[in-house]
Amino acid sequence: MNKIIKTIFSRLFPSQEKRDRLKNDLKVNSNFRTSEELEQNNSKPQLEHDSKLKTGHVETLTTPDLGNQKGLVLTKWYYKTGDIVKHGDILCRIENENLEMEYESFCEGKLIWCCENNKKLTVGMEICKIEGI
Repeated sequence: MNKIIKTIFSRLFPSQEKRDRLKNDLKVNSNFRTSEELEQNNSKPQLEHDSKLKTGHVETLTTPDLGNQKGLVLTKWYYKTGDIVKHGDILCRIENENLEMEYESFCEGKLIWCCENNKKLTVGMEICKIEGI
């Protein structure tokens, strides 16, 4: 019984070592910032390009390289094909046994394609396509 309780607690409340390891894995992505870093710098991550797409231009959003990629699954869409999305809108939720993250749009336009729910993801896999309007 103790072993079961320890297992449950270890999954609900990961050790500081495990949290640090996950944070280091996430820092592989140059746009990743902890809430502490954002508060310290009082800034937002810099965008690599303008968020408003030109009319007709299609931007493909892909699975980021998070370092700890094993078992990533797209578990929920917050928008559907045909919806208009803006920069910063939370598009979907991606998770595995170690993390849960909300994937945010870095551009504005019309969502023209979404991969299916509960799709197992790998690095660079297409998640959705957004067309400039």
